[in-house]
Amino acid sequence: MKVKYRVKDSREFQKVYKTGTLIRGETLNLYYLPNSLDHIRIGISVPTKSGNAVIRNKIKRQIRALVAKLVNLDQPIDIILLVRKAYSVDQIQKVEEDFVNLLRKVGNI
Repeated sequence: MKVKYRVKDSREFQKVYKTGTLIRGETLNLYYLPNSLDHIRIGISVPTKSGNAVIRNKIKRQIRALVAKLVNLDQPIDIILLVRKAYSVDQIQKVEEDFVNLLRKVGNI
């Protein structure tokens, strides 16, 4: 993902958390908030309880691959994906189904 499509700043994460809408999934929680840009921005949050740095980075790579495959980048919205305990690195098909369901609720698919 290019830098312009990322939410990187802690203040931006907090703004989406506090004023955005939460949709709970089985493996991911999705917060979203409309933005004033002409494109989507996505942030990924993986808690340290998910595993060591190698596992957390693998989770982020898997999620970025799903985003590249499934998300419409022309929609003006900020999305934060928060990984839940039920996320399993080995069950990427289950995660993809959950992510598709979340995107349908947001209206991005």
